[in-house]
Amino acid sequence: MTRSFYHFSQTLRNANKIDSDPEAALAELIFRDTDFPKSSHDFQEVSDYIELNSRYTHYVQAFDDMWQKYSE
Repeated sequence: MTRSFYHFSQTLRNANKIDSDPEAALAELIFRDTDFPKSSHDFQEVSDYIELNSRYTHYVQAFDDMWQKYSE
């Protein structure tokens, strides 16, 4: 886990799948969010940010799935 979660999430961006893939949609939201903790490797910091920001309400499960992949 050498790269930040932000950088990992950007590998999942895919404009063609935003409507059908929650992880791709979340990655796009993260990309457009200028306040996202881009250098963080810390689950609690990123999780709190996701859970406390209303724009991510529908993507909490996608975040959990992405974090699982990130931490493998």
